[in-house]
Amino acid sequence: MQDFYDAIKQLAGGQVYAVVAPQGAQYPTLVYTPIDEERVIALDGPNPLRRSRVQVDAYARTLAVCEQLQDQVLSALLADINTVADVRMGLTDFDPQAGIYRISVDFTYYR
Repeated sequence: MQDFYDAIKQLAGGQVYAVVAPQGAQYPTLVYTPIDEERVIALDGPNPLRRSRVQVDAYARTLAVCEQLQDQVLSALLADINTVADVRMGLTDFDPQAGIYRISVDFTYYR
């Protein structure tokens, strides 16, 4: 997952965290969660290629900023990893108490 983090670590003003953001994190913030990683098996047997799936949650005070962050994540992944195979929008949410929007996107890539 280091390659994934390296591709997006400069986004959201560097507010990029694995699994959970720390207490007091500033917005906008990106949180990425590894979902699955497995070796790809070809007809001729195992090879070094891996398929990885990662969920990225963008948190911000406006929905537009969340959308921009997710666009930036995809652009960064395409520029660095080059093998993004699938992108699925999972959830758009708003927490009225905190006044924070969240957009979750699921990325699958090969490395």
